[in-house]
Amino acid sequence: MDRMRMYDIIYALAAKDSRETALFGNCAPCAREALSRSLAGEKLPEIWLEVPLSGDPWFDIHALTAYEDVAGTQAAFAGQGGSYADALAWFAAQPPMTVRQLALSYDTHAGDVDHPAVQLLVCGRDESVPLGFLEAIGLSSAKPSYRTFAHNMPKEWFACYIGAFPRRQATDSPPWVRVECLVGKKLQRAYAENAEAFLEDLAHIGLKGIDKDAAANIQELARSPFPLEFQFNIGPDGAALPIVSSSIRLQPEDWTNQARKVEIHRLMRWIQDRKLADGRWEQLEEMLFGKRVTYGDDTTLLVCFPAFLKLRWRADQQPDAKAYLKAFAQ
Repeated sequence: MDRMRMYDIIYALAAKDSRETALFGNCAPCAREALSRSLAGEKLPEIWLEVPLSGDPWFDIHALTAYEDVAGTQAAFAGQGGSYADALAWFAAQPPMTVRQLALSYDTHAGDVDHPAVQLLVCGRDESVPLGFLEAIGLSSAKPSYRTFAHNMPKEWFACYIGAFPRRQATDSPPWVRVECLVGKKLQRAYAENAEAFLEDLAHIGLKGIDKDAAANIQELARSPFPLEFQFNIGPDGAALPIVSSSIRLQPEDWTNQARKVEIHRLMRWIQDRKLADGRWEQLEEMLFGKRVTYGDDTTLLVCFPAFLKLRWRADQQPDAKAYLKAFAQ
């Protein structure tokens, strides 16, 4: 089945019953164009749709190409060249078990299909892999800052991806890269019990001055039964800039297991009570589906579910909340 046809079906199912108006806004044409430029290999990339949980509805799209879909080939994106093509060529040439996915992430709510972020998801802790990625995309100057950050972060954290943002870096000063860190289970329990534990760890990577509300948000996520992650923007000196996102990762079974679903709803209501979300979160569960689609002799299972809840704190700005829908074909 044509990959864009599969995407159209996924989006139609996710956005039906007035959810386009409530959650997605008018970004669909731009998102479709962005995805069409991100096709590589033969399979539909894993797709993430990022939606805010308050304010005007919109969504951004992230296309994640799996290593096994392009490994050892001369793969090319359908419509992205330059550093994006260099990133894909480097990615496809890596040894097995070093990299997982390469993502192109678009600010489709801003109408941008020309300057996506490029992000690398890794398999292990070999520092040479993200450093090689930075070099491949022409950001060798960022290697010392990444190395400093990686050496300063707690050993129980795992830096699972690194990203660069060409469009933003053209206007932002100083330039920065983004790093996502998984928190170990034992350390997450420590954070849940004592806010000072994660505040000390954040200070160690250069992030100080977190206000009480942001600390409360992080601790509430840490107290949940879902895996905790942090996301940071890293400046030239290797220190985290004054912005932090904390998130929890969800699986489809979390939405079907009654006890887990109760916990998700409790968290969502807590976030809404703190004015970080409105009632639109109640529609997220309706976007959990597995749909078998037959086209000619081809039958494909299309899957979608809400996979992330993210809270973001920025110095001198209002915090916000987002949800991420994950979709793929089997």
